Amino acid sequence: MAVSRAGKPVAGRRFPTGANYVEALQNPTLCFEDPDLKNGTVQQSPVLGPKAISGNFASVFSVTAPGGQRYALKCFTRDSSTLEARYQAISKQLSGLKQTKLSQPWPVSLEYLPRGVLVAGQWYPTLKMAWVEGTNLITWIDRNIRNTVAVLGIAERFAALTADLEKLGIAHGDLQHGNLLVAADGTLRLVDYDGMYVPAFKGQGATESGHRNYQSPKRTSSDFGPTMDRFSSWVIYLALVAIATDPSIWGQLHDDEGEFLILKEDDFQEPRSSMAWSLLLTHPDPALQALAARTHGLLTANSHAVPPLSAAAAAVPASVPAQRPSSAAAPAGGTPAWLAGHMPPPQNASAGSHGSSGSATATGFARRRPADVLSGIFALAGSAAPAALTALSVLPSGYMAAAQLGTLLASGGALQVARSSHPEARTSKARLRALQQQVETLAAPAAEGQKVRQEIEALDLDSASRDVQINQQIKDLQAELRDAQSRITITLNQKTNNLKATLSGLASKEQKQLDAALTSAITAHVQDKLRRASIQEVKKLSNISSGTVTALTTAGIHTAADFTRVRYVQTGRYSNRDAYLIRPNGQQVKVPGVGEVRARALESWRASLEQQARQSAPTSVSKKDRTMIRQQFAAAKKRHEAEIAQAEGAARREREQLQQRITTRQQQINKEKQQHQTATQRQRAVLLQRQAQLADAATTHSRLVTQLVTASAEHRRAFGLRRYLHFLAAGH
Repeated sequence: MAVSRAGKPVAGRRFPTGANYVEALQNPTLCFEDPDLKNGTVQQSPVLGPKAISGNFASVFSVTAPGGQRYALKCFTRDSSTLEARYQAISKQLSGLKQTKLSQPWPVSLEYLPRGVLVAGQWYPTLKMAWVEGTNLITWIDRNIRNTVAVLGIAERFAALTADLEKLGIAHGDLQHGNLLVAADGTLRLVDYDGMYVPAFKGQGATESGHRNYQSPKRTSSDFGPTMDRFSSWVIYLALVAIATDPSIWGQLHDDEGEFLILKEDDFQEPRSSMAWSLLLTHPDPALQALAARTHGLLTANSHAVPPLSAAAAAVPASVPAQRPSSAAAPAGGTPAWLAGHMPPPQNASAGSHGSSGSATATGFARRRPADVLSGIFALAGSAAPAALTALSVLPSGYMAAAQLGTLLASGGALQVARSSHPEARTSKARLRALQQQVETLAAPAAEGQKVRQEIEALDLDSASRDVQINQQIKDLQAELRDAQSRITITLNQKTNNLKATLSGLASKEQKQLDAALTSAITAHVQDKLRRASIQEVKKLSNISSGTVTALTTAGIHTAADFTRVRYVQTGRYSNRDAYLIRPNGQQVKVPGVGEVRARALESWRASLEQQARQSAPTSVSKKDRTMIRQQFAAAKKRHEAEIAQAEGAARREREQLQQRITTRQQQINKEKQQHQTATQRQRAVLLQRQAQLADAATTHSRLVTQLVTASAEHRRAFGLRRYLHFLAAGH
């Protein structure tokens, strides 16, 4: 109820419109009494002032208090005598809940303000609620459709929320996607308590019927009570489990423009022609199929007979597939098992145990051998021989350079042979050859890894593209089903509308015919009485003589039935009028001696006889005529009903054939989809296994290349020519 500035109720006053509230909220300090609102900031739209979210009978505004607390302010556009009592009871019930005893913080605190907002000099009530940060359920599903674990988690939290409501004896009254928000931590928030039931409302009637796409076809206003959410709970839970089990169901059954998850009102009203039920009840996942069958069985149950969801949610678990890995994990280290037969074993078993790189540390030459001493002497002697021979004039000076080069080459060759034949150098060289062979063996698999990764990506893209195509095929089937059903309905209506109109008019036509039969019987009775009244009786009239009667008889007027009325025609002479008796066939008769006066006497005599006859006339149709008429219309009614039934039967058979054809095609598409998914999963598993192997090879290849580079550098340092010459000279 609106209240005046003095706080008194204003009887019969209309509530403001949304536009009125927008205008009033432009100045919070004047229109609010509540401190948080009075000193708060109303969220503004870019052009139109305070931003309103309009509903059926309220506008909601966002107001931020000075302390940063944000509120949703509901301003009502329709009055209700129970408004204050209802919200006070709901507020009391919710404020008394202990958060520690709830599955999650789903309640939203609210406060009813009788003097909430001042509009045009009158105070109107408002509902002050904590602003809820969350994502609409449909939007959240769109964003997380591939995260099956998260979707199943929401299903479980929703089941826990309904269990809280059951335990508290509370019902929301309008459980649907728009009133369920998903918070950042994955818990649910329940908003909009306009239709809520709390124990204080026991025995009262419902204030609203809930969203049509979530309500049982059996729900009535008398179902207002703690069990009225159960059907909606099953519908939402089934949708969440179905999406978690098979994400493609969302693309097949959800309409981006629709106000539902995967099931809607038509699926509840006409389950036999529902593609959604057909898909869910025949789904290859047994747990989903069982849950769908149980929910489907609730369509014919009264609201109070629907079992609570909390009792069955755990009994029908969803077979949610594990998240598909994007790539295989590489092992920590070591040579892949599949390469064991293709790689040469290390030459020195102990070599792999020294150093962080996995190669042995080259310690150099161990000791000088006689061959080392001889190679050193040979190198020194060979280097000095050309100069000595030239000095002794044994070698011509012109050959000294060539001889010097030859001896150097020979000396170098001797040193190289001695150095290479050293056991430590041979061992190091063998290890390098083994590493080189391992690197070459792994080079091709490492390069192939990129190709396999591309094959997996292409396979995933092809699978996703095929899923999109299949989902589109399902949507096309749904559109085909809807269009064909509409055409069948239109054709049926065209055939039956006239029949139904005729059928509905039969009762009035029957009554009209009965009335006509009665009128005919009365007319016949009157005519019979008039025929029995001889014209001779008019002799009793004061101004009718025997001659006049003879003239009447001569003119064919023998009884009162032989004329129906008198027509008077102005003659123009002395304002006299001639009288013409009208025969039953419409003929006008001018009887000699019958002027206006005598004609009026005759007319009065006939009217008196007719009045007497009508008083004795039958007041109802004879039993025979009534029976005949009713049988006639009963036959017509039966014929029309048969034609309507025939048309409806033909339409029903056509719908069933259509449904069967669409269902068969849908099942075929789903079967092909399952086969394709199975084949894709197998192919992907093979590629992932191969990728894992190749990833191992790439890791091992990189490690071996590092080892080879390190070992080569170590070999050059420990067994190079400079190191060998130093070894020959110093002995170490």
